[in-house]
Amino acid sequence: MLNTTKFCGLKVFALIGVIALSLLLFSCEKVIKQDNLQTGILKNLTGLDGCGWIIQLSDNTKIEPVNLADFEIELTENLKVILKYHERTDLGSYCMVGKVVELDYLAKSKE
Repeated sequence: MLNTTKFCGLKVFALIGVIALSLLLFSCEKVIKQDNLQTGILKNLTGLDGCGWIIQLSDNTKIEPVNLADFEIELTENLKVILKYHERTDLGSYCMVGKVVELDYLAKSKE
């Protein structure tokens, strides 16, 4: 005869394990490796045709991010930022001052 109390205990234990694992996997923030971050300065080019906010990197390269609104950062002229991005070769630009990029990480610099 099957011991139903023991069987129910195993089901409850398995359910708690699945819930705990789900919380662990889906509640963690995305971790960005610090060694791949770059520094830059926000520039407002909205006065130029087709332009908006761009980022001028520390080597004076200019990039045109397509997803600035995804980050909780106040857009301020000459604000120093740290960032990580990847190029979007599938998109074009009306502004044409730099590479079109998608930001993976953006935060105000502490410097």
